[in-house]
Amino acid sequence: MSQAGRAGIGRPGLLVIATATVSRLADNAAAIGLVLLIIARTRDPRLAGLVVGAFTVPTLVTGPLLGAYLDRARRKRPLFAVNQVALAVALGAVLVLAGRVPGWLLAVFGLCAGLPAPVLTGGYSSLIPLVVPAAALGRANALDSASYDVAGLAGPGLVAAIAGVFGAGAALGCVAAVAACGLFFVLVAPMPAAAMPPAANPAASGPAAESLLSAVADGLRLLRDSRELRSVSIAGAASQFFQGPLPVALPLLAIALGRPASGGGWLLTALSVGGLAGSLLSSRLLTRRSGPVVLFGALLGFFLLLAALAVAPSFWAALVFAALAGLADGPSLAATLTVRQRTIPPDRYAQATATAASLKTGAYALGAACVGLLTGVLTARQLLLALAAGQLLAALPLLDRPDPRGLVGAPGG
Repeated sequence: MSQAGRAGIGRPGLLVIATATVSRLADNAAAIGLVLLIIARTRDPRLAGLVVGAFTVPTLVTGPLLGAYLDRARRKRPLFAVNQVALAVALGAVLVLAGRVPGWLLAVFGLCAGLPAPVLTGGYSSLIPLVVPAAALGRANALDSASYDVAGLAGPGLVAAIAGVFGAGAALGCVAAVAACGLFFVLVAPMPAAAMPPAANPAASGPAAESLLSAVADGLRLLRDSRELRSVSIAGAASQFFQGPLPVALPLLAIALGRPASGGGWLLTALSVGGLAGSLLSSRLLTRRSGPVVLFGALLGFFLLLAALAVAPSFWAALVFAALAGLADGPSLAATLTVRQRTIPPDRYAQATATAASLKTGAYALGAACVGLLTGVLTARQLLLALAAGQLLAALPLLDRPDPRGLVGAPGG
């Protein structure tokens, strides 16, 4: 990589990535914090699942809308600030009211916190091309991808450590404090508006001015009509669907290997550590290979190593295979971001990215919801083998040949 690409991210790009990491950490910690507190207060795991579902599902609807808004907004900061405030207030409300009010009211707070959540994925990623020079985008994408792994590793770990010593209430209170701290980062991070053509500019007057719903529809057509973008988006969503059951499958594997269910937490941690390393190494891969090729290789490697994890002869071997599986999967997101930046026009970037990210989040949640059906008929090892095979299926859309000129919506595409 050139010296410019190596050192050119700059302070604005690093500030955006730091802000995204803090915000994503609070979001990752919130889900497990809510589960622990609600179960501790109500002894009702179904209510905990309902609240977390209410926290996650809205992204399927709000992702395209909020992404389209960010593409058009001259002032992006208020929406990012609303997300942090909504999360902190909702967590504080659940902390105070859980066990004292009807369960449906707790679900409403979860819903309110989840409505603006797509800014954590497509929103922050859409800022990267606006604040980072083109020569440094590969490294910035790798760091943005690593941000998810850092949040996925540190968020649940933070909650588990605090809850183990001080209780679930203290853990959720700390998560609310982290969300509030994220507001400070939002207020100082650079959030420039993208350059928009007159038709997409909300300040434009007359018939050229485009409605928000038209922008959403146009962004959805963009995902549909570009072969390369469509195949990467489908592959990513399918991969997430088959990763959704992992938080249940890995504790079951730990039990099968003679360890307590908490051993599954160590397997998840190993997976996240490997994913972080893979994300950081992805910038070098993406200077030599195209995004779809890197993504295909990542899914193929993830398939092989998940299968190895499924047949691991001991818990220590399982830890090694979990870390290697995370390492293989680590470049997936950076490769996806690279394809998006190359194929999506600047005036549609936030909307298309938020839509694709929402589809992945929804697919993960749907996969997690299906795990109850599978655990009744499959052993832990069989379940993991099925999830591994799913990664191979997820890679199949990438065999669709991309548009030869790399154009979005090329005729006949």
